Amino acid sequence: MSNLAKNTAIYAIGDIAPRLLSFISFPILTTYLTPSEYGIINYVNTIGVFLTVIGFLCVNTYYLVYYYKLPTNELQQKLLGNLTIFIIFYNIILSFLLFLFGPYLMKLFGGEINFYPYIAIGIITNFFNLFSILPLALFRVQEKPLSVTIINIIRGICSFALTIILVVIYNFKVLGVLYANMLIAIVFASIYLYITYKNSIWHYDWSQIKVILKFSLPLLPGSLSYYFVSMSDRILINKYVDLNSLGIYSTAATLALLLNIISYGGYKAFEPYIFKIYGTIDFKNKFITVYKNFLFILLMGAFALSLFAKEFFQLFSDIKYHEAYLYVPLIIIGVFVSSIAMLYGTVITAQGKTIINSLISIIGGTVSIILNILLLPYIGLIAACLTSAVSMSTMLVISIYFSNLKISFNETFLSILGVSIILYLSVYKFIIDDIVISIIVKFIIYILMLFSIKMLLKIGIINIFKRND
Repeated sequence: MSNLAKNTAIYAIGDIAPRLLSFISFPILTTYLTPSEYGIINYVNTIGVFLTVIGFLCVNTYYLVYYYKLPTNELQQKLLGNLTIFIIFYNIILSFLLFLFGPYLMKLFGGEINFYPYIAIGIITNFFNLFSILPLALFRVQEKPLSVTIINIIRGICSFALTIILVVIYNFKVLGVLYANMLIAIVFASIYLYITYKNSIWHYDWSQIKVILKFSLPLLPGSLSYYFVSMSDRILINKYVDLNSLGIYSTAATLALLLNIISYGGYKAFEPYIFKIYGTIDFKNKFITVYKNFLFILLMGAFALSLFAKEFFQLFSDIKYHEAYLYVPLIIIGVFVSSIAMLYGTVITAQGKTIINSLISIIGGTVSIILNILLLPYIGLIAACLTSAVSMSTMLVISIYFSNLKISFNETFLSILGVSIILYLSVYKFIIDDIVISIIVKFIIYILMLFSIKMLLKIGIINIFKRND
């Protein structure tokens, strides 16, 4: 196995393991938490993602790009030290401002979640989480994926264990989850600081910081826009609907977003391959092969998650969460479309038109916010689901246009149409109350659909897992 393939596999394990642990905790949390409490956790996590983007200003991208361009190890260590000093002091100021103005901002956005203690804990957690980004980037540029994976797995296990202890044994409920995240962030921040200390020279250079910000700040709108497309609906649901609905939506999204494990795994495989073959005489034919295989895997993954969502919630969650299955097929539309858009975005990057990807994210973010604000007060959670689908589809259409790849979508259309019709009938119309019979019938439907789509797309299932050279 080549180093690239081996490293990709190790990174994949590091990505998947914490997600699996989080997924294992799902039935436990939904037993001890109400939908409203689950909604609070998701809301705080959403705020945390936003603060991570704001708190790091995309300077980690500069570090990844320019690390090897520095001629000496001393300059590389000074860059790490300089960035660390800047990020620490910048986020101390940012956190102070958030504590100062945060309560007023929460009143402005409305909703049912108080700044204290929930958002306050989230701000503290985010501050200490930021200490991980540069050390993990260092391991990446040094090609040490095993170190990243080990840290991620250990952190995931510790977080899982502490969460269960605080929620189940000590009955801290929502605060148990938030306290666990905060304590784990503080403990691991000390580890990351030690790693940084051992691999950097603490040297502050404002002139270098200005150069870094000149590179990174233009990337910020694109990162923020992607956040608005993928996560801002949680903030707006809390404002325009209610906390209980946010919990149901978040629960459905937890299952639907499992498709991202497939998507990101595929992305790590096809990204270097597309960069390698771009510009060759048979690029279009090879891209079509990658596209069809990726489409098939995503479509079957989305079909399975949507088809068995009801049975999953019946088996692994409390009855108060069971209605979440109704939203899984709708949410998964946006996840599926965004994954296909990622494939075309890679082609655009290979063409050197990275600014186009940022503009596409900005357009998608704008569409998402406008539609959610207009529709959420009237049609509730359906608006959030449809808005995600529309905004992601808008981004996909634009990405296809700028990729300059003219291929037929007849097979794609027929495949998606077939899956959609079967899903609509199986999930919303012909409902089987007996869970065992329902699983058996749906399994048969899934197998039949799998081979039907395979024949329609004219691909071999075994060939999907073979490397194309």
